[in-house]
Amino acid sequence: MENEIPSHTGIKKDVPMNNDVISQYMNPGEEIVGFGLGGSESLTIFLKKPGNSATIVRKILSENLITAKWDRDGADVMLAPYKKAKQQAHYLKNLPETVKPYFPYVDNIIERKVPKSTNGTSATNDGTPELVNELIYEMSFVGGDEVSEFIRKYKPPVEAVARLYVVIYRTLNSIVHSNRVRKPSGATLEQSYFRKIEKRLELSRKTSPRVFSDSLLNTENIYIDGIKLLNVKALLRRFRSNPNYLQVLEPLRHTLVMGDANTENIKISNPDRLLEFINAKDYGFTAEDIGIKFLDPRAIGFHENGEDLGSDDPMYDNKPWHNSLGQYDVIHSELFDLKTNKNHDGMSVEVVPHDSHSYSLSYEGIESHFKSVMYDAWDLDNPESDMNKNDPNWIIRFAFVMGTHFTAMPPFHFHANEDGIMVDSYTHQRRPVAIYAEGIKWLNLTLRMLEGQTSTFYGVSVPFLCSKQVA
Repeated sequence: MENEIPSHTGIKKDVPMNNDVISQYMNPGEEIVGFGLGGSESLTIFLKKPGNSATIVRKILSENLITAKWDRDGADVMLAPYKKAKQQAHYLKNLPETVKPYFPYVDNIIERKVPKSTNGTSATNDGTPELVNELIYEMSFVGGDEVSEFIRKYKPPVEAVARLYVVIYRTLNSIVHSNRVRKPSGATLEQSYFRKIEKRLELSRKTSPRVFSDSLLNTENIYIDGIKLLNVKALLRRFRSNPNYLQVLEPLRHTLVMGDANTENIKISNPDRLLEFINAKDYGFTAEDIGIKFLDPRAIGFHENGEDLGSDDPMYDNKPWHNSLGQYDVIHSELFDLKTNKNHDGMSVEVVPHDSHSYSLSYEGIESHFKSVMYDAWDLDNPESDMNKNDPNWIIRFAFVMGTHFTAMPPFHFHANEDGIMVDSYTHQRRPVAIYAEGIKWLNLTLRMLEGQTSTFYGVSVPFLCSKQVA
């Protein structure tokens, strides 16, 4: 049947929380098919409604489901998750017509207040329930496999992964980034990157004060995987204090962006066709051949005068490399051990991936494909290409945005036990710590590029422009 769930869906059958919680978000007669993989402290339910064989995706963002204590009045990059969900629904409904086929269709948006839940009971004060916010919306179901899930299950050769990156980047560049093109009216780095890092890390500190302590965040140096590096405050101080660094890092334009293009949010809607290409060792497939679709957009544009302008730095969409070069798939799947030590001049954090983990075969040697992927996807051999004209310092900004993403990401990755209690220890919160450490590595690489200490990155020349401009 046309509406049956394909054999490759990305749906997991495991119940992510107790049935009493899930039942709050179901209507009579609805059938649960499964639950979403991944997610940033949200609940995603795949279901069928009475009299309709089509699968629907119901996404719930609620203050009852999150661990970090987001400010309800947070704005732009500090939107609370339920407010961000509202932005996502609005984003999907208002995409340009040429872009809509690459995203799910959204409907039935519900915004409401519900009693605060603590260990399954409503918290009250003098008999009056405390209310919290939540946002629920439904989307059309996109069959197939998320790219990360496809790689985990089928372990395709690294050549196939590299080709996947090419078709993803081409689609983003030609379909998404060609819309809402504008020149920022002023500096963007403070709002988009620097202050976001500081605010997100402060939220991490409030959420997990023993782990995200002075020892981790506030030392001048930190040791990551045995290498002494500058820590976050020292890095931000260096970036902010040099006008030439800021000039190099500023985007020359903003565009429509997907905004959360890590490969858990990109779906191959025709995975059987991709497997046919891989089995034939034919790596010439296109986005149309395999049905590339984008899920779960960030949906927060750059704000000017308090208004979301619906566009942002297109470099933000370089997240596919997070999953491989940045080890996000390994970290998010917790396929690693974390070792920490407090040294006299900075904490030591070591992220040790497990031997022969689910992604090792497909990602081994992926760095040797970096240059060919980017040159192929962005036509970088052509001096008149869009990227060469609009982002001549792209390789430095690539490293910078990789670093800023990771260092601002920890609040989305704290872990609470099944009873809703968050244990404030490195063992229980190893994922946000590993993510923070990865960001520090990339920001140090950015600084070395700006200082002229790094002249090439995986075969790509770092512009000499920087060593001449930057004192």
